[in-house]
Amino acid sequence: MVGAFDGPALVGMVGFYREQLLKRKHKGHIWGVFVEPSARGQGLGRTLLLRAIETAKTLVGLNSIQLTVSVSQTAAHRLYEACGFRSFGREPRALGIDGQYVDEHHMVLELDGLPPNFLFA
Repeated sequence: MVGAFDGPALVGMVGFYREQLLKRKHKGHIWGVFVEPSARGQGLGRTLLLRAIETAKTLVGLNSIQLTVSVSQTAAHRLYEACGFRSFGREPRALGIDGQYVDEHHMVLELDGLPPNFLFA
């Protein structure tokens, strides 16, 4: 987890985990991306995401990071694309609450061949 604080208050976060199964250890996942509404529009989400990616890139053998984002979250989708993620599929009815369903985009960032300072250059 990477977090951002305003004094003692958590105002943003990004989670990362790496697959543990032998045939999947080359993949990691971004999850739990959130920025408090009062802290949005200041680049905090991008900063947190890039910090999580830079930390993940230090893991030996990791060559891709995946995430999902609901189709209704256009600002988040643009952020992920700006950070190098690309869509590779859409899952219909991926999320469901009380009979309401939302599709999700599946996205990936390929780490192979990226220069060490790719994200912060």
